[in-house]
Amino acid sequence: MDETVLKIAMGGLLHDIGKFMQRAELEKEFVEIKNNYDGFCPILDGGRHGYLHAAHTAYFIEELIPENIIDKTNKAELYNAARHHKNPSGDIYREADHLSAGMERYEDEKDSDNYKKVRLHSIFDAVELQYALHDKENRLNSRWRYSLTELSSNNTKELYPVMIDDKGKVVDDGFSYKNLWNNFNKELSIINRHTDKTSYFNDLYWLLEKYTWCIPSATNAFPDIPLFDHLKTTSAIASCFYFTNQENIKEKPDFILYVGDLSGIQEYIFRISSSQGIGGISKRLRGRSFYIAMLTEIFSRYAINTLNLTVANVNFCGGGNFEILLPNTQTVVDFLCQLTKEINEWLVKEFHGSLGYVDASVEMTMEELRDKYGEKKDTLSDKLQGAKLKKSHTHLDEDSFWVDRMKFAEKISVCPSCNLKLIKDNETICGLCQQDKDVGSCLPKTEYLAFSQSEIRKQESCKTITFGKFGTVILLGENSDPLVLPETSQAMYALSEHETGVIGRYFIAQTLPTAKDQIGPLETEKDESNEGIVFRGRTLSFSTLADLAEGDKRIGILKMDVDNLGLIFSLGLDMPPTKKEKGQNLRSISRLSSLSRQLSFFFTTHIDELCCQIFEKWQNDEKNKWPYKKSISSIFYLIFAGGDDLVIVGPWDRIIELARKVRKVFKDFTCHNPNITLSAGIYICKPKFPISIAAEKAEEALKQSKDKGRNRITIMKETFVWDKEDERSRIYQKELIKDKIYPGILFDEAEIHSENIYLTGKSKKLNIKTLTFEELSAFAEQLQAFYEDDSISRHFIFKLLKARNEFFTMEYNDVKHAFVENHNHMFLPHLLYNIERNTSGDAKRELKERLVTTAEAQTYIRQAYYPCKSVLMKTKK
Repeated sequence: MDETVLKIAMGGLLHDIGKFMQRAELEKEFVEIKNNYDGFCPILDGGRHGYLHAAHTAYFIEELIPENIIDKTNKAELYNAARHHKNPSGDIYREADHLSAGMERYEDEKDSDNYKKVRLHSIFDAVELQYALHDKENRLNSRWRYSLTELSSNNTKELYPVMIDDKGKVVDDGFSYKNLWNNFNKELSIINRHTDKTSYFNDLYWLLEKYTWCIPSATNAFPDIPLFDHLKTTSAIASCFYFTNQENIKEKPDFILYVGDLSGIQEYIFRISSSQGIGGISKRLRGRSFYIAMLTEIFSRYAINTLNLTVANVNFCGGGNFEILLPNTQTVVDFLCQLTKEINEWLVKEFHGSLGYVDASVEMTMEELRDKYGEKKDTLSDKLQGAKLKKSHTHLDEDSFWVDRMKFAEKISVCPSCNLKLIKDNETICGLCQQDKDVGSCLPKTEYLAFSQSEIRKQESCKTITFGKFGTVILLGENSDPLVLPETSQAMYALSEHETGVIGRYFIAQTLPTAKDQIGPLETEKDESNEGIVFRGRTLSFSTLADLAEGDKRIGILKMDVDNLGLIFSLGLDMPPTKKEKGQNLRSISRLSSLSRQLSFFFTTHIDELCCQIFEKWQNDEKNKWPYKKSISSIFYLIFAGGDDLVIVGPWDRIIELARKVRKVFKDFTCHNPNITLSAGIYICKPKFPISIAAEKAEEALKQSKDKGRNRITIMKETFVWDKEDERSRIYQKELIKDKIYPGILFDEAEIHSENIYLTGKSKKLNIKTLTFEELSAFAEQLQAFYEDDSISRHFIFKLLKARNEFFTMEYNDVKHAFVENHNHMFLPHLLYNIERNTSGDAKRELKERLVTTAEAQTYIRQAYYPCKSVLMKTKK
């Protein structure tokens, strides 16, 4: 990489690192910092020095960047970044700093009281869609803060925002800036081993993310921008300025915002057949999912490496798409025109049209980046949607796009695994499917991940995945030494916490059900191997996962994603123009960077921990008598989790439990903001049911949840609101009701407690009370507990289910163009008879209290299908 560009990118990345140091009070330890005041800190009114963090930044550059990376005679560019507060207008670091923050200027932090005690506010706390959070004066009484703690997957609960009390008291996190700095400095010394400057930059970038994600960039403004996102975006903007200044074209916008998107991902992932003699479907599925996740990483890294930029310019990468901030130069424009063509040609060659690549870009002036960044992203999104409608159109007239089957009829056939690639008669499966299987087998043993622009020499326990000219991914196992890889790999990451000297972390959801020791023989594994043995490190089959379910031996496929994600980014941080404070851009590049990074982190990291929690609960369940329960790593098969969605396979009963857990924890993660919700779809099937069709069914269930209003789960073809929002979702209600702009109790009743339906004999729709999924799950748990202590029989549950099917029917009305329900009130005597005849003891009393005396019998019986069906499945012998 060009050394000048790297210095500028590093200057932007470190320009405000002094804020971290100043809050750790390093000036008390190192007199050299105070000696830097005159050279780096401007003189304010009154004759005192201001922006003292600039002197700390200069000390960092002088003392903590090793000579083997940049020697002292070549640090002038970095010192220029440190003194950006003194630099004249037009300086690239000064301008980049202001553009990143989304404002023209901000005051010296030291002018505010207790700036060292201010904690970062959660960006999720400010997202406002249908439910108002701001008052008439555009004030947001934010009550959620992050503790000072390093980014880690070992205990993700520490990374959740916490609520302060009514007096605004900051929670005592027990962790000071000094503690945080000492840990940062300790790891900083480790990366000094680098001789390659790009590798050093990448590790420094990761360390800054790890330790400054929780630090507010500014404490004298609304402190919701993490220091890391400010440093990252400033670095990206400064790098762009360098290239546009080199080209010296003044009349066109400085920036290009570029997005690339892979289409057909999930359809391709699940396009796997379990043909006779192939086996290993779970391995192939996981390998294919990983391969697809790497595609966008490879494409984005290829772009920045070719254009001489850094990872700081990648705004987002995950979920099948990536976004990059680029300089608006002719070199970049020419490259982007060629990039789309090259990627699609390669995809057609490798995937025969199953995957496609589309892109879009918009130009931005400095003023638009500062004041209208959100609007430009909206335009970019619209252009991308238009591009998706023309996928592969450029290849339709190319002969190489079509296969002449008659020409090859004697020599080839279609791969029986993917039904896509052509294979020779002497081949069992195609090369891609074999690679999927190999990667799927390798992943459970992979400890490190490296990206390279070129082929590298293999070592023991190493798997190389080549993506044509775009790059290579190297998987290193537990017996590998990652430090002996050549520096040409440039980006080396550990997949978990390690003490090997590999600093960078690559967060990717990794939950897999593997054998920790040899287990078996198992009847459920005989499709995978004749002996039914699962060797150490091998993945369990879907048949074995089904066998781990309580009662009925089936698997569940869970699909979840964030509701209204596009609106959250386009409107969620966008206040009406009449309410905006002058010069403030809530949809700045740094805020939106923080929002997308946090969401991605939840799905790539927190989901693993939640799977682990449910798995440990399953292991410790006294009813669980499976002999090998301590010899496996998980009961969940996490096929995909990233961006804003996930797909997981597991025992059907534990999949339901996991869905409930994910939703609950997501609410904690997003400050219980009623504007940010999840929807889910679950499909339950036998383990040998085609996984591609099962995935489609789960997708249909998810769509049903969305169509019925979002914030819902669909299972067994029925849709439910998750739960009543708890008090933490109403912390602003009392204040805002006074302004008459908050829906108040309507939020609870309209969203939670009713459904608008047609009833027989009624010309208009009526609101009828409904139960939430949590309420029905509690009812199911009560029924199962009564069954297990012999207070009720399965016959009683069958009778409840029969009452639901007989007394609450539904048929489509062609006149109303809607379903019409018929409610027969004879269900009540039927219910009373069933309770009297088929229950005993506490069950009789408690069921009468729940169903009869509370006058909720109709509500429970109308929605009895899911709770009754789930209990019958769990108690099946």
